[in-house]
Amino acid sequence: MFKNKKTIIGLFLWLGIIFWCFFIHLDYHFDSDEGVILSGAWNLINNQHLYSDFFEFIPPGSFYLVFLTWKAFGLSFWSAKIISILLLILSAAGIYLIAQRISKNKWNILAPIFFCLATSGLPIINHNFHSLPPAIWAIYFLLLGLDNKKIKYFILSGILTGTTILFLQTKGLALGCAIFLFLLIRLRKQFKFILLYSAAALLPLLTFLAWPIKTIMANLLLFPFDNYRQINQVPIDTLFTSTIILILTGYFLRKEKNDKILLLLIIQFFLLLTTIPLPDYCHLLIAGFPIMALTGIIIENISNRKNSNYSKFTYYYIATITTLFILYPAIYFLSFDFKPFFQSNREFFIFIEKNCPGKYIYAGPFAPNIYFESQKLNATPYPWLITNHNTPEQFQAAQQYLINNKPSCAILTYPKSLKRFKHSQDNPVENYIRENYHLFYTEQSLYIYKIK
Repeated sequence: MFKNKKTIIGLFLWLGIIFWCFFIHLDYHFDSDEGVILSGAWNLINNQHLYSDFFEFIPPGSFYLVFLTWKAFGLSFWSAKIISILLLILSAAGIYLIAQRISKNKWNILAPIFFCLATSGLPIINHNFHSLPPAIWAIYFLLLGLDNKKIKYFILSGILTGTTILFLQTKGLALGCAIFLFLLIRLRKQFKFILLYSAAALLPLLTFLAWPIKTIMANLLLFPFDNYRQINQVPIDTLFTSTIILILTGYFLRKEKNDKILLLLIIQFFLLLTTIPLPDYCHLLIAGFPIMALTGIIIENISNRKNSNYSKFTYYYIATITTLFILYPAIYFLSFDFKPFFQSNREFFIFIEKNCPGKYIYAGPFAPNIYFESQKLNATPYPWLITNHNTPEQFQAAQQYLINNKPSCAILTYPKSLKRFKHSQDNPVENYIRENYHLFYTEQSLYIYKIK
C-alpha cells in the first residue's frame, strides 16, 4: 500500500500535526479577541448590517466566514472553532508545500510542526489566523507559476492575494506589494504575468462594492490609521529580534541562487512592517510563516557546512536561539495554561441569561465575547469602547444608544490585559452607566449593573 518507509513516517507525522492542532485548540476559553469575530457574526445572524448597524475596522471576511459556517452547521462556538482549526491545518499544509518548492529535503516537515507549535494557545477564531490560508496558498501558487510560467497559477495567486485583503487589509496589502515588487524585479520582461496577477488580485476587492466606498474608506483605512497605534504601546524587543532573525536568514542564504528564497524574504520583510502597530508575539508569529517555510533549507545548509567545527557550532547556536524564540509561547502555554477540553465561565453566562432580561445588554470596555455567549445583542453599534481608540463622537453616540435601547444590564470588566490600552474609566458611556444603573454583582475586576 505504501511505497516506502519515508511515506509511512510522513503519514504519521501529518496525522500527528492534525491531532495536535485539534487537541491544543479544543478548549472553550472566552477570549475577547475571538469575541470580536463571534459578536460580529452574531450580529449578522440577527439581521444587522456590517459597517452600518454595527461598527468594525477590519474587513468582512471573518465575520461572513463564521456566519456562513453557522448557517451550514448550526449556531455554536464549536462550529466556529472547528472551521478555524481546519484553516490552521490548511495553512500548515501550505507552508510545507512552499518549503518543498524551495528545496526538497527531509527537514521541511519541521516548518509545519514549528508553525502549529508556535500557534498553541493563541485565539484562532480571529481575522489574523483566517487571513493565513489565502496568503500562504497565494505564495504557493505563485511559486508554481514561477516554475512553469503557466498563466493559471499567476491568476490563482492574484485571486488569493485579494482574498487575503478581505480578511485583513494590512496583511493582504503587504503581501500584494511584496509580490508585485518581486515580479517587477524578476519578470519585468514578461509583463503579462505581472498584469494578470494584479488584475486577478483586484477581483475579490469588488466585494467591497456591497458598501458605500466612503464607508469602506472611513472604517477600513482612515479609522485604523488614525486610532490604532496609540492604544497598543508594547515593547518592540520582539520586533527587533524578528528583524535580526530575518537579516541573519538572508545573510546565511545569500549564496543560494534561488529566486524563491528572495521572494520569501521580501514577503517576510513586508509582513514584519504590518506588525509595527502591535509587535507582540502573537502578531509576529502569525506574520513569521515565510521564515518558518525556510526552516528545511536552513538546517540542510548547516548540516552541509564543511568548514570548522567552531563555525558549525555558531550556526547551530543561532538556529537553536531562533527556534526557542519561535516556540517560546508554545513552551509557556504548555507549562502554565494548557487545559484541553476546558470550558471557562459557563456559569457566568447562565447568570447573565437569568438576571438580564430583554434583548440588549452592554459589555465593555472590551468584552465582545459576552454578547454571543449570553445570546444578547449589543445595545450600541460598538463591540468595544476604549478611550484613545474610539473617538469622542463614538462615545457620545454610544451613550445615546444606551439611552434609547435601555439595556437591562451593563457589564464593565477591567482585566489586567486592559492596562496596556491606558483606558480611562472617566468617559461618557461608563459615567452614564454608573449614574443610571445600580451595581448588583461584583467579582474581582468584573462589575454587573442593572438599570434603576
